[in-house]
Amino acid sequence: MKKLFLITCLLYAISQAHAEEISKAFMAGQESGEVTYLNKADSSPRSKSIFSSERFLEDNRVIYKYAAHGKGDYDDYKDVAFDIEARMEEKDGLLYPLYSINSVKNNDGKLIAKYEKKFDYPKQKIYYAISNADGKILKNFIFPIKGLTVDGPTMIHFLKTFVAHLGERSYKTFYLISEKGQLYRINIKNMGIETLEFPAGKVKAVKLRLIPELGLLTGVAKSLIPPTFVWYSEKEPYDWLQYEGLETGVGSTHIIAFTTTRKSTLLNF
Repeated sequence: MKKLFLITCLLYAISQAHAEEISKAFMAGQESGEVTYLNKADSSPRSKSIFSSERFLEDNRVIYKYAAHGKGDYDDYKDVAFDIEARMEEKDGLLYPLYSINSVKNNDGKLIAKYEKKFDYPKQKIYYAISNADGKILKNFIFPIKGLTVDGPTMIHFLKTFVAHLGERSYKTFYLISEKGQLYRINIKNMGIETLEFPAGKVKAVKLRLIPELGLLTGVAKSLIPPTFVWYSEKEPYDWLQYEGLETGVGSTHIIAFTTTRKSTLLNF
């Protein structure tokens, strides 16, 4: 009986430690991996990137720093490099973007264009600037924060919590800013479980369809926008597995993106 009691206590301690290690937003303490991008039309290679994320404390706030470096075709640019950096804060089991910067460069490392978003929660505004190689701002946007809002670099992390709460009313919509400077309210539709086949083997995944509210766009325009899907592992920590949809917004290339490798470490604060 005493031995059984000790084993039970040990298992409880392990389970408690494990629970503390995984964030309420299901983010790893450290993570790295590689993503492959294909053209949807013919499955031809488009680009590849390596990524990393890290959790740390800053003024008693839980912050995640995400970085990615890729090479290939991106948006309207051919044979370029792109560097993405973003920061997110975890609060109440959700991720709130703080900023993201996407720098597109030529093969010599010279800047071509920069896309920078800053989320100002006290003012309930999002500031988005697109600038050229000389730092001249080509486009400047200011969006109101109407609700939970993310962009491309932060969306795949943000949606982990939504997968964990599928079916709950509070986790069916969010707002998305595209790299083209378009703000959409997105409705989430659960498409059930689907088996994905990767070079490393088959994986069962939760499939979500992201349906943008397109407002005044005509029926013809809407018909030209392909459906958007994302896939996550069906069990905690709900790793992102694959994306299918437009690369940067309306008018951009229809792509498929998927993780080819991933390594994660759980850290305990």
